Amino acid sequence: MGRHFLEPDNGRPIPSFLNGIVIRFTKKYWTVLWVGLVVLWVRFLLHVKTLPLVLDQLSRCSLAETPDAQEMGKLAYYVDRWLQLFPYNRKGNCFPRALALYWFARRLGYPVLFRCGVKKGIGSLDGHAWLTVCGQPFYEPGRHWQGYTVTFLYPQDSVVSAEQGLSPRSQNDRTTVS
Repeated sequence: MGRHFLEPDNGRPIPSFLNGIVIRFTKKYWTVLWVGLVVLWVRFLLHVKTLPLVLDQLSRCSLAETPDAQEMGKLAYYVDRWLQLFPYNRKGNCFPRALALYWFARRLGYPVLFRCGVKKGIGSLDGHAWLTVCGQPFYEPGRHWQGYTVTFLYPQDSVVSAEQGLSPRSQNDRTTVS
């Protein structure tokens, strides 16, 4: 019988508690890498396709039966960290952030809606992109989204069903679904 990949050369097995730590460590860093690849993929798509086509591509998925708030929280954290390290542009990261979170949220079973909006700034228009569930912001830090007039909503055909679907609960200024 072959040696277990965690078994040291001296033939003594690694204690089971260390085995669990190694597995969690490995899963965490695969998740971090996967999130980085999704952020990169979203940026690439934005350069070669229009927004509706990008969202169509990101929407191709089967939804999980029950949303996983703990996993979604981790994914949102990692998306934010990647965009801190590699900013999208000097005005902000909301656009690729919302698109990457849209992709993850749909796969985890959340009926999220992607929204883009504008508001009048000093001498110009400012834009913002964010996600909602049941009309409430979804993993949106703060209340920055409130001053914007929605100019684009996706998917439009599921607005009524999604807005009446799951009931949101707030958790540290981030809306999750219960």
